[in-house]
Formats: sequence, structure tokens, C-alpha cells
Amino acid sequence: MNTDHLRAFVLAVDEGTFEAASALLGISGSAFSQRIKALEKEVGQVLLTRTIPVQPTEAGSALLRTARQMMLLEDEARRSLGFRGEASEVVTLSVAVNADSLFTWFQRVLQEAATWDDVELHLHAEDQEHSHELLRNGTVAAAVAKTPAPVSGCRATALGTMRYWPVASAELLDRHRDADGAITWERVPQVDYSIRDSLQRTGLRRLGVTAPRVTHLIPSVEAYNAAVAHGLGWGMIPEGMMPEGLMEGEHPDLTLVEEIGPTEAHLHWQRWTTGTPALDRLTDAVRRAATRMK
Repeated sequence: MNTDHLRAFVLAVDEGTFEAASALLGISGSAFSQRIKALEKEVGQVLLTRTIPVQPTEAGSALLRTARQMMLLEDEARRSLGFRGEASEVVTLSVAVNADSLFTWFQRVLQEAATWDDVELHLHAEDQEHSHELLRNGTVAAAVAKTPAPVSGCRATALGTMRYWPVASAELLDRHRDADGAITWERVPQVDYSIRDSLQRTGLRRLGVTAPRVTHLIPSVEAYNAAVAHGLGWGMIPEGMMPEGLMEGEHPDLTLVEEIGPTEAHLHWQRWTTGTPALDRLTDAVRRAATRMK
């Protein structure tokens, strides 16, 4: 397949419109449309919906990951050969990372990547339980994932374990105690990072509670931790982000919820088996950073 056509196909999906993708390539809209039509003619199927945003069809979804892998290989080859052409000399690596990792140990990966002039990172914040979906559909080349079983076309490496502790303000828990002093957990508000965040629900199931009456959604690590600290609801906080004195029972306002106990998330690095120096370099950086995971 013509790599110019494949690159146009990938950019159309990423940018959402033919206009934005053609501008990125520096070609006219009509020339861009011709590339997409030529690719669809070659494969004999419609690959993209002509909607806003552009979406891959079923056939397009099946082609997308292979197209991204070919782009990665081509960009890496052009860069290593010092080729001056249409393709960028900078290799783009799309990676899925859960927000808690991104805010803690993955910072060391970013610190290393700051010295790489030939790589650009496109990070997707996705829960570790669902990041494998982005690998499967070709959105990312690598991901921090929960599942140890490699996605087809990928290989997996264990990274380590993040431990989460249930935290709540003492005032919040006191407001939801019955006459005997027991906490009515069904009525205690809960804070989730997103609708896919299952950490709190997993903790509640240990108490025989299926769902709280109120669940707040706060898709920001800093705001999430602040919401728990302010008593908006209880939530699971990574050990590496625990407020000073809380683990020792010396925090003036917050307390660990002993009856729920900690939850551990075992993380794995999944990446395409397609090997390029840039992806290998990123993998090495992730492994080094993960040794200091909390």
C-alpha cells in the first residue's frame, strides 16, 4: 500500500476532519481526498465515514493499527537515514497511561524524554483497566495496562504494583454514623475519577455494598485528592500521594478507612511487537521509572 495514502488515512482519524489533516500534511483538500479515495479503491472498501469528526468504518478499524505501525517504521527509517522528505524526521509515539501513574512515577519517563530531540510523545490518559482497548484498535503503540495477557500483536512486561488507600475526612464519616456509631456506607458520598473508575466500587463490595447513593466524578488527579480532603466524598488515593502524617494516623482532618483496606493495582507495559529504536528507548525508560513506583 502507498504509505502517503496510509498516512493520510491515519491523520484523518487523528485530526477528525479532512481539512485539518490536509493542512497538517501541507497539501490541498482535494489532493488529500484523492489519497483517501485511492486507498479505498485499492482495498475495495470504504475506510472512513464522511462525518465530523471522521470515524473509521469497520474495515478502517481493522486497517488502522497496521497503518500506524507502518508509519512508525517509515518515520524511524527516514530519521535514521537522515532522509529529507514529506514524512517528519521526528518519530511520534502514542502511549496510554493511567492518570495516577502519569502524575507519579511516569514523571521520570517524561524527564528522560525531555532529552530526546527525535521523538514526540502523544499521551492518552486512560484507566489501566481499559488501556488495552486503545492498543487493540491501534490508537496507541504502547500502554500501561492492568491485564498481563498481551493484546494480539503486542508483548507485555510486568512493571510493579501501585497501592491505593481508602481515605475520607473524619467529619464526613461522623455525619454518616448511626445511633450505634456504625458508618452507613450506602449514604457516604464517593468520589470517582471517571465512570470507568472501579477502585472505590471494589472497596465497597468488601463491605457488602453495591453502590453509594451519591458518586461525584472528578477527572483531575489534583482536584480528586482535594475533593477527598475537603470532605466531598471518600476515595482511593495512591500511596505515593498520601498527605503528610496520614499513614501514621497523625493527620488532623483525614483518616484511613480501615474496614475497606488497601487495593493493589498490578501494572504491565504492553507495546507493539514491531520494534523500532524509539519504542525500545521508551520501553527502557518506562522500566527504569517503574522500579520506583508507589
